[in-house]
Amino acid sequence: MAGPVTLQDVADHAGVSRATASLVLRETGRVSTQTRQRVTEAMSTLGYVYNRGAASLRTQTANTIGVVVTHIASPFFGEAIHGLETGLTDSGYLPLLVNTDDDPGRQQDAIQKLREHQVAGLALVPATGTKPSLIDQLRAWNMEHVLVSRYIKDVDAPYVGADDVVGGRLAATHLIETHESSSIAYLGGLPAIMSRTDRTNGVKQAMARHGLDPTSLVDVPGAVTGAGGLELGQHLIASGLPLPDGIICHSDSVAFGLYRALRIHGLGTETRVIGYDNIGGAALWEPPLTSVATQGEALGRRAARMLLERIKEPGAPTSIDKTIPELAIRQSCGCP
Repeated sequence: MAGPVTLQDVADHAGVSRATASLVLRETGRVSTQTRQRVTEAMSTLGYVYNRGAASLRTQTANTIGVVVTHIASPFFGEAIHGLETGLTDSGYLPLLVNTDDDPGRQQDAIQKLREHQVAGLALVPATGTKPSLIDQLRAWNMEHVLVSRYIKDVDAPYVGADDVVGGRLAATHLIETHESSSIAYLGGLPAIMSRTDRTNGVKQAMARHGLDPTSLVDVPGAVTGAGGLELGQHLIASGLPLPDGIICHSDSVAFGLYRALRIHGLGTETRVIGYDNIGGAALWEPPLTSVATQGEALGRRAARMLLERIKEPGAPTSIDKTIPELAIRQSCGCP
């Protein structure tokens, strides 16, 4: 057959009208099982490919959703993306994934390109330094959106993430109450990240509640990666000051890097370590890592559900969905 196979070719091959073939293609209308099977077999035999892009232009709808993340290599975001993808594909949507490397400029370019692809909505992990004007722009474009894991300060936008104040408070309370830690450090994360601010606020709340001076928190900001944790750990050790009784890390990856720094200097058991996010590999390290569990995959599923609800009801009131974290207690904090 010369040229691309058309829907009319499929209809002729199956012995049905073009309208009936279209109903089968879009999985709508009252069409018998036998007819659906004939049309499906005709598509397969002729090699027909549905042009969804053209269909979106005709109907002004899209079955794609933009998913914009800061660090695609992050184990936590990997789990969250998997949950997002599952939730979206189960509802017939195709996620288009973009990595910004935590750069607001790249983020803006990515969102503009996703708009050109007429995505039905946007799941966004905002880059550090994202301005509130971005949300105003999304609203002006009528692009439904949900912020995932990170929010933007003083901005009223749909959000799904963990209650990081509670998470920080959980970690510090465990160190103080269970292990009688009197000095605590917080390692990793850039100061402008709102989740970091919330977590350190939670840590300081726990310190104040137990009679410790919150200003004594050893605050060491930096990259949220294993390499970043190694570098920050080296810096902490090189300061020459006694190691804090307990170190709370901004992510499990940072904790793994800290592990390495402690072992390089023969200090593997000299302090207690707590990670954050409780990724799948946290229990596999030695010692197994105590971590604040934020349920990344479940978080992604909830974000997908919220976004799909907003696509069905554009302009619905802003909703906030915060998970209450739990502490997954293992051996790195000193528990047996």
